[in-house]
Amino acid sequence: MEDSLILLKLKPDWMPKPLVLLALSHMVTDLSQGALPMLLPSLKTALNLSYTQIGLLVLIQNVTSSVIQPIFGAVTDKISLPWLLPVSVFLSGLGMAITGFMPSYNALLFAVVLGGLGVAGFHPQASKSAHFVSPEAIRGRSMGVFSVGGNLGMALGAGFMMLLMTADGGLHNTIWFLVPGSVTAILLWRNLGNVSPSSFRRVGEVKTTIRRAINGRMLILLLTFIFFRSTLHAGLSTYIPLYYVHYLNGSPVYAGYMLSLFLGGGVFGTFFGATLSDKLGRKTIIAGSMLVVLPMVAALPYTSGLVTMILLTVIGFFLISSFATTLVLAQEMMPGYEGMASGLTIGFTIGLGGLGVTILGYIADLYGIPTIFSVLAFLPIIGLLLALPLPGRLFQSDHR
Repeated sequence: MEDSLILLKLKPDWMPKPLVLLALSHMVTDLSQGALPMLLPSLKTALNLSYTQIGLLVLIQNVTSSVIQPIFGAVTDKISLPWLLPVSVFLSGLGMAITGFMPSYNALLFAVVLGGLGVAGFHPQASKSAHFVSPEAIRGRSMGVFSVGGNLGMALGAGFMMLLMTADGGLHNTIWFLVPGSVTAILLWRNLGNVSPSSFRRVGEVKTTIRRAINGRMLILLLTFIFFRSTLHAGLSTYIPLYYVHYLNGSPVYAGYMLSLFLGGGVFGTFFGATLSDKLGRKTIIAGSMLVVLPMVAALPYTSGLVTMILLTVIGFFLISSFATTLVLAQEMMPGYEGMASGLTIGFTIGLGGLGVTILGYIADLYGIPTIFSVLAFLPIIGLLLALPLPGRLFQSDHR
């Protein structure tokens, strides 16, 4: 109890040690999120899948890993469930590990659901813990560190899967995802007292004694913004490798590099945007991210070679620069319901992006993959229009 109270007196430049393990666990949990898009071309060939089936696969992954997160968030706001952390990390690795062994589309859906449940169980509990151990003055930066773990996991997952697919064993090499999942689950189990929100319950009670009324209109506006940003990100992640491999007949390895650069850019953008949001304000980062990527996404189909690589990296950087910022803003808008805020932002609305990918898959079947990139070019415009009415002022921090 005394240790938890000390957290309230720490200097703003302090970075909580439990945050390191939480970020590492976040990285391992989200390996599967980045690995699946890289696996899709091989699965399409092995199981003779249509683009609609691929889009549905992405939707199912998003529903089970993200859309149901508010349920876990609501539960963890009332009851601390520290065991969810190690169990969820293990399930995430297990789901991806068995994906390459599935003999049919229905069996493949089962594997995706299993791994998705692991992802869904992890995020609300872990992000709530990250919130409680973070001093208010650097909450954006701290959540950026936690979020970087997840985005780094997505980037590494794509690269890891690319290496596995080019090695002997093919699809069966997915079994290697059991290794990081198992090791990290053991680490979490041995350190539950340090990373579980129950260890910081007193901090949570102090910080949420005074609860402000939740502005439902602004919250819906924020969640709608996240939905369109997620559709854009998931659409690019899904169709970059498919476009290059199946439309341009390019090398799967080169497509893997393209996807890794896109996701890798998001890793750095997450921390960059979250840190700046403490100084420039949440709204500045959220609106600015859409403004910057707007012309880049429109120009993407007309580039090639090195220019495409650079453009993908920059798009990934700025598109995801608002990732942690939207989570922190939601938690600030929902004091006392940090788990639910996490479930809604990095869960429900991001997961609904899978619905957008499914619609894109249907469009690709009807009109071809190039049409997808024309559709994606309009999404930053919608995102910018949704960001401008959000609470706060441009270039002004909410925490002076």
